[in-house]
Amino acid sequence: MEAKECKIQDILTENKRYVIPAYQRPYSWGKDHAEQLIDDIYQSFCSEEDEYFIGSIICIKNDSGNIFEVVDGQQRLTTLSLVVSQLKILINHQGVQDDLQKRILPIDVYSGEPAEPRLSVRKKEKNLYNHYILQGNSSYIPQKPTTTEALFLDNHKIIGSYLCGKDENELKSLAKYIFQNVYVVFVQTDNFTSSFRLFNVLNNRGLPLSNADLLKNALFEAASSNSSQSIQVEECWDEIESMVGSYKLDKFLKLHKISEKKDRDRVVQVGLDGFITSLKDEFNSNAVNMSLSLRGSAKNYTKIIENDFNDLKVKRCISSMLSLTNDEWIPVFMSYLNRVDSKNDLPLELFQDFVTLFEKVYMQGWIKRLVKSKREMVCYSSLVAINNGLSLTEIYDYIKSHADNLGFIKALDEDLYEPQRNQVNLIKTILLRLDIEQQDDSVLKTYTGRITIEHILPQKISHDYWENRYTIEEHDHWLHKIGNLTLISGTKNSEAQNSDFPRKKKIYDKLNNKSSFDLTKDLCFIDNWDVEQLKMRQKQLTDRLVKLWAV
Repeated sequence: MEAKECKIQDILTENKRYVIPAYQRPYSWGKDHAEQLIDDIYQSFCSEEDEYFIGSIICIKNDSGNIFEVVDGQQRLTTLSLVVSQLKILINHQGVQDDLQKRILPIDVYSGEPAEPRLSVRKKEKNLYNHYILQGNSSYIPQKPTTTEALFLDNHKIIGSYLCGKDENELKSLAKYIFQNVYVVFVQTDNFTSSFRLFNVLNNRGLPLSNADLLKNALFEAASSNSSQSIQVEECWDEIESMVGSYKLDKFLKLHKISEKKDRDRVVQVGLDGFITSLKDEFNSNAVNMSLSLRGSAKNYTKIIENDFNDLKVKRCISSMLSLTNDEWIPVFMSYLNRVDSKNDLPLELFQDFVTLFEKVYMQGWIKRLVKSKREMVCYSSLVAINNGLSLTEIYDYIKSHADNLGFIKALDEDLYEPQRNQVNLIKTILLRLDIEQQDDSVLKTYTGRITIEHILPQKISHDYWENRYTIEEHDHWLHKIGNLTLISGTKNSEAQNSDFPRKKKIYDKLNNKSSFDLTKDLCFIDNWDVEQLKMRQKQLTDRLVKLWAV
């Protein structure tokens, strides 16, 4: 390993080319990072500092010439190339333009054809970077940029905006300053193995390397001796990133690892160590097979979080659980679908029955207000049963062992509303599910916009209408019961608040009775909201919930 201080002119030079290897994460710097880099350099230039360091670049020197794989420093090196690209656009001097051009994309002076760019980015962003960023060909701007392409475009634009108001002579001096006075620490390693160790050292020192970065590196190291295997691993990871999104990879990997849980009493290793152990023990160090397995799991994970199922009953169940904003249940469904794919010994056509039963027991735990550790027990029991190869009947028995119909029914008649995030999400989930269940079985209703919970009998009595119908004790008793709650848009909620019931009905019925919620529309046909009417709705809703979620 060799480390030395280098000027940027010695980094972006004729005898060096840089490649972003496939195991690296995508370019991820946002506009703030890009603007900070150019602003820091510009302020240093204005202060006439002799040397300005912008960090380190760590590379592996390729055996075939002066080609370097970038292990660390991709973000600043890529952003620096965006700065040079904008300077080339803004400086109207042929000699300077030619020098800037060869720093990022040499052009053959005889044929006019571009050579290989100084920095080769990932395949997905290659066309945009090579043709638009480096050559200004706007026909290569995609109509629907990916997240990474949008970062290239946004950062290129923000750097241009920062520089465009400055005098051309100042820009020429700034360009010269960047090449002659801005430094990086250039670290060169000789092989993949030492880069992997360096990756881990960087991670242990707190630099932002994710589990996904490190796992990709480990898989590429395992496949590095076989070029066809390396290509397969790269293709798998490209597909995984496309399905999951680069920013959600760590979350997916964590949930995937939980989905493999086999031992109820053993804590799952969700970090890098757990995957390295799996690579060695379960896949016999075969990086391709592990990558294929992860790709299949990513497909099922995406299917779940996007609720991409044809079966409407499955879609309704998953829609409810997604609205809770907790992901502890997702590994259970991943595990079922992954077993269908890998062993084909669970019937996919019975996934609906499995989801329906699991949702019943899982929602009972929420409504009973079980603490997270107890609520998750049905998840862990399901995972252990699925991953130990039990039959569907045996899996059902494990799930049913956590059901508590009596406790669930009792909880339905207690105060359900509390102004706490989890409880508010739960009430929304319950009310949305009741609203969905009013639809025909062939319809899945979707909801957009801000949704809030409405107390029909208001939380604060400030109108004769309510004082004449409820005692203080009755108000306290019924206020937060499910029978007194409904759904309403955020704008209407502030309008309704503490109004009397006739006024509330007009607000609910506003805009020609185009309320989004059938549950709320039904209230418009009620003449009077007194204790007897509230009792009646309480029974109606709890009966429907018992039918829906009792086992």
